Amino acid sequence: MASGHRHLQHDEARTRRARLALAIGLNIGIAALQIAGGLFANSLGLLSDAAHNSSDVIALVVSYVALRLILLPATPRRTFAYRRAEVLAALFNASALLAVSGWVLYTAVGRLADPPEVLGGWVALFAGAGVLANGVSAFLLHGYHDLNTRAAYLHLLADAAFSLGVLLGGALIALSGWSLIDPLISLLLAAWMIWESLRVVRSSVNILMEATPEGIDYQDLANAIRAHRGIAGVHDLHVWALSSTEFALSAHLEVENGDLPLLHDLTATIKRDLAGDFGITHVTFELEPAGAVCDDPPCEIVGAD
Repeated sequence: MASGHRHLQHDEARTRRARLALAIGLNIGIAALQIAGGLFANSLGLLSDAAHNSSDVIALVVSYVALRLILLPATPRRTFAYRRAEVLAALFNASALLAVSGWVLYTAVGRLADPPEVLGGWVALFAGAGVLANGVSAFLLHGYHDLNTRAAYLHLLADAAFSLGVLLGGALIALSGWSLIDPLISLLLAAWMIWESLRVVRSSVNILMEATPEGIDYQDLANAIRAHRGIAGVHDLHVWALSSTEFALSAHLEVENGDLPLLHDLTATIKRDLAGDFGITHVTFELEPAGAVCDDPPCEIVGAD
């Protein structure tokens, strides 16, 4: 059964890698086109979009490499294999997007005082190509929930929205001749990119700091373990994320019955319930008789009464 699950993981990863490779090709082409168009039309919005697309190429390549790393087997040195490669990739990609957004903000503010003439019609034309390419690329990665692919998807979705904003700005400039629209749109889109990137950064840092996974309430978890017949208490309870989709738990259980077969059935039942109710699949318990004193400092960490 484990080998079958592993086979499904490989098949899904292979599909994602193929989609990422196609998205990489699309973004290389559109970035080159928009750099040429931005220089020709003298549009910061279009050049900003090109910079964003260029960062997407790097982001997608990093995501592609991470997808290969997470399937490598565990070793004596890396007993959890490379499951957090996707978290590092997501953190890198979100940080790169923050850097690009900062550059856009800085340049746009400089242009507010003295906006140069912008060829709005050409801007709309080149930005339209960006909307199409990024929309297709985002569609290819839609529906995956791991942090790595979600970060790449956000990059592409942000680019599609960015390109759409630039397209609308180019059309307005062509109709009104008001070139100030170009840096104003750049400011709005950069602010949105920063907000989305910070969300990915927060999730990545929480995983790397081994915080309680998002969506799991620590007290509910402790109470769910205590609710099983035969459990007198639980302490030294720790729950953390190995990746954005895989959780681990360790705890000391105070048991009322020392019969080994019964204890085996009890812990198996708790593990099954934790997997079903909380999505926690890596569970380690240390069993202690009820009322025993734990001398280790971490044992002070307890759940709700």
